[in-house]
Amino acid sequence: MQTRHHGYVRLLALVAALLSTPSYAVEAQNNPPADQLKPNIVILLVDDLGWGDVGYHDPQVATPNIDALAARGVELDRFYVNPTCSPTRASLLTGQFATTHGVNGPIQWHSTEGLPLQWQTLPEYLKSAGYQTHLVGKWHLGNANTAYWPQQRGFDSFYGHLNGGIGYFDRVFSGGLDWQRHGVTLREEGYTTQLIKAAAIELIEQRSAEDDPLFLLVSFNAIHTPIEEPQDESAEHQGRATLLRMISSLDSAVGEVLDSLIQQPWGRDSVIVFASDNGGSSPKPWLIEMLIPPARDGFSSNGDLKQGKGSVFEGGIRVPAVIWWPDKMESDTPFSQVVHIADVLPTLADIAAIDIPEVDGLSLKDALLDGAPVQSRPIIVANIGSEAIIEWPWKVVREASLPITPEFLKSENWYLHNIESDPGELEDLQKQFPQRFERLRTTLLNAPRRESLNFSTDQPWDTFGGEEIRKPWAEAATRHEPN
Repeated sequence: MQTRHHGYVRLLALVAALLSTPSYAVEAQNNPPADQLKPNIVILLVDDLGWGDVGYHDPQVATPNIDALAARGVELDRFYVNPTCSPTRASLLTGQFATTHGVNGPIQWHSTEGLPLQWQTLPEYLKSAGYQTHLVGKWHLGNANTAYWPQQRGFDSFYGHLNGGIGYFDRVFSGGLDWQRHGVTLREEGYTTQLIKAAAIELIEQRSAEDDPLFLLVSFNAIHTPIEEPQDESAEHQGRATLLRMISSLDSAVGEVLDSLIQQPWGRDSVIVFASDNGGSSPKPWLIEMLIPPARDGFSSNGDLKQGKGSVFEGGIRVPAVIWWPDKMESDTPFSQVVHIADVLPTLADIAAIDIPEVDGLSLKDALLDGAPVQSRPIIVANIGSEAIIEWPWKVVREASLPITPEFLKSENWYLHNIESDPGELEDLQKQFPQRFERLRTTLLNAPRRESLNFSTDQPWDTFGGEEIRKPWAEAATRHEPN
């Protein structure tokens, strides 16, 4: 399935890339390939960037660097994630579906747990194989207990924030400063997108060709709320117009990180993954915004896809994504097979020749390098009671009530869609294909599942930015011990 006018939009992106080619693309054309046994790995994970928030899907959005990356590498046209931040990050780091790893909703300010400690993570696998491992930016897999921090989950260094979102200038989350370098709170001036970019570039440029291979996760909090003008802390936001400027700031940061990487003598032998963690936060009815404050300021676009962040419909789970290994993983046409973010870990492990136990995800190395077919399998996405199973082209959706719904009013709705012929999920096909619906529904209900985290509405909602009224998160968390 391609979005409407996809070929025309992609042609525009290619023309734009040729007219204004970032230096990382020029370097890729001029440098010979490297032969390092274990390539460097750089993941650029962005926050809440919707399907229609990139220029190669909508020419009215200015993302020349992301567009050039998609044109140069392999555009993953059917890349699926979970509908919110923490479940997707847990799937990325474990290779498991959300029903398996148990992080089935965003980790809240009052959560005392995080990504279950039983799971070995991507940086742990890579570190055991000789990689240097670094995280710059957003974590969101455990805050209150230091056992769940990135430093204890395989990362050699961590610079950024523990929780789901922060003010771009004040870096406050739910009343506490949330900005640290390896466990120590930092107070810095600047816009968060640019600080994350600068820290990533510093890590890249301080390395040499003799160093161990690099794993760098650059986890931007942009374009997550709050909506704040990149150049003016005091300016009132202007809705979608401000969000577009935030996207432009993010795109520039992505381009500068890639420029820095490719300009290094060792940088061309790098597998680069770019993806959004969930669909864009789309406009909500005023009542939803009043009852669920974190849902406010939804100015993203998910194109023709249904709904957005928080939803298991396509707008919440199908996101822009690219993989690029210069001279090895490149394509002029989008990769149209279904990819789940849980596939990233086994794919990278396969590329780096690292043995891992069986996980839900599959290695796509041969498909991306040699065009081999991807093994047919169902994938599962989940968030706070809502779930979906996709067995291309069929999709069964289990839509649960919003978490604010009183217990006696809660219900769930089921749908069957053919997302190849009906990408907007406009037609429910349960009655036309009852046997197919029941088979997929049964598969989903019987999937191994674990609920490790309790999403609670009994506490105040998370807040992003604002006045400091509590101890900084780094120092507060150091007093907690694992159970």
